[in-house]
Amino acid sequence: MKEIDERPKLSPGIAVGVMTGTILEWYDVFLFAIGGVYVGKAFFPSHDPLAALLAVYVTYAITFAVRPLGAILFGYIGDKRGRKEALFWTLFLAGLSTSLIGTIPTYASWGIWAPITVVVLRILMGLSIGGEWGAATSYIYDMTKRKVVAQIIVQSGVPVGVMLAAGILLILQSTLGENTMAAWGWRIAFLISLILVLIGLLFRIRFPEAFEYEEAKKETKEIPDPLKTVVARYPLQTFTGVMLTGAVGAGFIYSWTTLPATAMAKEIISSGVYIKIVMLFGIAELIGVILGGFLSEKYGNRTFIYLGLLGLTLTALSAAIAFNSPALLVSAVALGGFSHGLVYTSQASYLSALFPTLARTTGISFSYQVGNGFVTGTTPMISTYLVKIIGSMAGGLYVAILLVIAMIVVTFEYSKRMLQLKN
Repeated sequence: MKEIDERPKLSPGIAVGVMTGTILEWYDVFLFAIGGVYVGKAFFPSHDPLAALLAVYVTYAITFAVRPLGAILFGYIGDKRGRKEALFWTLFLAGLSTSLIGTIPTYASWGIWAPITVVVLRILMGLSIGGEWGAATSYIYDMTKRKVVAQIIVQSGVPVGVMLAAGILLILQSTLGENTMAAWGWRIAFLISLILVLIGLLFRIRFPEAFEYEEAKKETKEIPDPLKTVVARYPLQTFTGVMLTGAVGAGFIYSWTTLPATAMAKEIISSGVYIKIVMLFGIAELIGVILGGFLSEKYGNRTFIYLGLLGLTLTALSAAIAFNSPALLVSAVALGGFSHGLVYTSQASYLSALFPTLARTTGISFSYQVGNGFVTGTTPMISTYLVKIIGSMAGGLYVAILLVIAMIVVTFEYSKRMLQLKN
């Protein structure tokens, strides 16, 4: 194998291409959730605003539920055919499913076909997101020597996607007004995604294949089935990835979606304030992503995984007081954003190192998306329901328990790995 210093440098084109695709993937997720009030009124009519929001979150959960299928599909493509091909198709599917949301007629004019079409498009989006994060993360990991810092490129796409979605909605609200925005203005935000997908595809079709992946292929006559490799040979690593990413995702979703959306449904804040709070979340997370990347390289991934999990736990428990005033709500959301940024970059590098090169895309995609599909994806629905039937603290307590379990699992995996190395 070539010396590691002979690998090609990460060009600006690669950085922009990877980041643009990640921004688009998460721009859609955030837009669908941030604009959940508009989407709910258009496709899931109800006299109860909280019930309409709950219907949107059920659809949101369906999107997450199909993510593991996308992880298997695009993980297979990424490990058997190449990271580059997987990255092209995840972005193409994302652009298609996002932009078409902006063209669907309302429930009032199209009846039951409106929510059915929304669900179908969300399934397509779930498949593409199921493959995007793992393919992008493994591609960057296999291309560079500074594996932790380089993950900033991929992981910063998440807060940038948050801020872009929130910023566009703010501009549309201020330009069109609330009535026009609720009637049809929100559709523009979905159609704008076509610009992002064209930019992303333009760069991705020019990507070279990942360096370490190409080198590993040269040393292997036949690439084994990546899913069988992951499940049979790395069960503890996979379980750790599922619990860690699921809990981190739950804290993430709770911080920027459930907390402010529930506050808006309770009329504690307006829709305009809601979007501004989400913008703040994105800024705080971007700071956390950058700091987490550079500091994790020096002090280790686990340190900042623990710090991020602790911060998200405090955010979840803040629900007891966060609904008492907008100021407390803003503080809780900012803490959640910064904490998620810290753990997110460290988590990407940590998971990448757990799996071998020729099963890496499948390993990190499968564990990440199973965790996100069955833990993260149900968090808005479960926490909102618990708040509705029990009280403000119930949803946050549920998320906090998940985060504590993740800390225990990561500690166990690390301890067992160190014991195996000593023996």
